[in-house]
Amino acid sequence: MALKSIEYTVAEEGEDCGKVFVITRMSAFDADRWGRHVLHAALAGGYRAPDGDDAAEGMGSIAEAGMRIFGMMAPEAADTLLDRLMQCVRIIRDPAHPTPQPVIPADIQEVGTVGLLQMEAMKLHTDFFSGASVFIFLPVAQLLLAVGEDARSAPTSRAPSPA
Repeated sequence: MALKSIEYTVAEEGEDCGKVFVITRMSAFDADRWGRHVLHAALAGGYRAPDGDDAAEGMGSIAEAGMRIFGMMAPEAADTLLDRLMQCVRIIRDPAHPTPQPVIPADIQEVGTVGLLQMEAMKLHTDFFSGASVFIFLPVAQLLLAVGEDARSAPTSRAPSPA
């Protein structure tokens, strides 16, 4: 079975208006690895998983907060992760020969187009989590946070522990 792909046509005014991109989902293994790296880099940057009403939104709320999450990461980590996400994007340069080609810097003229493509790729990779994410992703993230909080708040003592 082929990986899910979508076509995205830039509708915003500017030099990229009308350009057609094809965004293809990563394999399950690649997406899992990428997601774990995003979570690790986000937690290292100070991100905290939503709680309360926000938690009910699941992966959707995390996808919407994506740029904020990436903004909390070390720039090198964010660049690496966003570069990997952009590897899912190809361009159809010639509608007469609609074979998607890898995107090169000359293909995109508007900075906003890069952000739109990143958001569309993020949506494509998170849409299948929408129903199950509350049961799968958030408890894992909250567990990682709890473990980190427990480690930071554990009492320390210079005296040896009782035997």
